[in-house]
Amino acid sequence: DQDAFAAASIGQVHRAKLLDGRPVAVKIQYPGVAEALESDMRNASVLVRLAKALAPGLDAKAVAAELRERVMEELDYEYEAQNQRAFARAYDGHPFIYVPKVHSRLSRRRVLVSDYVEGEGFEAVKRLPQDERDIYGEIVFRFCFGSIYHLQHFNADPHPGNYILMDDGRVAFLDFGMTKKVDQEQIQLEQLAVDAATRNDPEGLRDALADLGFINDPSKMDALRLMEHVKLIGGWYMEDKEVEMSPKLVMKVIEATHDPRSEYFDLVRRESIPADELMGRRMEIGVMAVLGQLGAKRNWHRIMREWVYADEPSTELGREEWEYFESRGVTQVPGIQVPG
Repeated sequence: DQDAFAAASIGQVHRAKLLDGRPVAVKIQYPGVAEALESDMRNASVLVRLAKALAPGLDAKAVAAELRERVMEELDYEYEAQNQRAFARAYDGHPFIYVPKVHSRLSRRRVLVSDYVEGEGFEAVKRLPQDERDIYGEIVFRFCFGSIYHLQHFNADPHPGNYILMDDGRVAFLDFGMTKKVDQEQIQLEQLAVDAATRNDPEGLRDALADLGFINDPSKMDALRLMEHVKLIGGWYMEDKEVEMSPKLVMKVIEATHDPRSEYFDLVRRESIPADELMGRRMEIGVMAVLGQLGAKRNWHRIMREWVYADEPSTELGREEWEYFESRGVTQVPGIQVPG
C-alpha cells in the first residue's frame, strides 16, 4: 500500500502482498536516518559525561560503547532480521507468544519484510476487563523476562506499540532491532541478587551487586539503605504478594532512580550502571510502564521464582509455557538453591 499503516522509530511500515497473495508488513528505513544517527552516536560520550555528573560511578566509556553498539545494530535491518528469526524459531508453536516470520529473500539492510499480523493494538487492550488485562500483562512479563532465562537473549525495547493481541489470545511481539544476549554467568549473578533481596539479606545483596558491577566500593555502601533502595525499585517482583501495577508505582520507581530530590539520590550517585546491565534495566523499566498502563495484577514474585529457583509454575500460563519448552528440549539457566 502507498500509505504507511504504522511508524517505526527510524522508519515506517507498509502493508503489501506477496505474489501468492499472502499479506506482509514492509518496514522501510527513512532515507538518511542511518547516516544522521551514526554521526550523533560519535558524540554519545558527551551525553554519558553529563550522566556521569549525576552518577560519578558510571563507566562512561563502557556505557558509550554499549549504547553505540546497540544503536548501530538497530540501524541494520539485516541484523534485526537475524534477531527476529531467532525469536520466531524459539517461540514457534508457543501457546501464547507469537513472533512473525521474516522473509529473508525480500529483506535488505534498510528494508525488512515479515508476516503481517492482524489483531488489536495496545489502546484497545487497555479497555479490556481486568482479568484479560492481567493475562495480557503476564504474557508480556513472561516474554520480556523469561527469554533471558530460556534463550539468554531478550528484547531491550519493550514498547507497547510493538504488541498485537491476536484473535486466538496470543500476543504477537514485533520489532527486534534492539536486543541483548547475556551469558550464563551474568544471569546467575542476577539470580543471586534477586535471591538476596527476596531473603532480606542486605550484605548478600551488596556483595551480589558488587559482583555485577553496580557498586565499585562495597565497604562504603550502607547495606541496609541499599536494600531499601533495591526493594523500592524491584519490590514488585521480589516480594511474595499480589501487586497491582499502576502509573503511580512506576513514577515512584523512576523518581527513586533518576530524581535528585529522592532520599536515595546519594546512593544513586555512588552506584554504577555496568554496560552489560544497561539494556536489562531499560527493559525492566519499560515492562513496568506497560504493566502500569494495564493496571495488571499478579504475584510477579511467584512467576520470577520459576526462573530464579526453578520453582514449579505458579499460573496456568506458566504450566503451558513450561510444557512447551520441555517438549522442545529447551531448558533455562539452572535455578539456584534456596539456602537452608
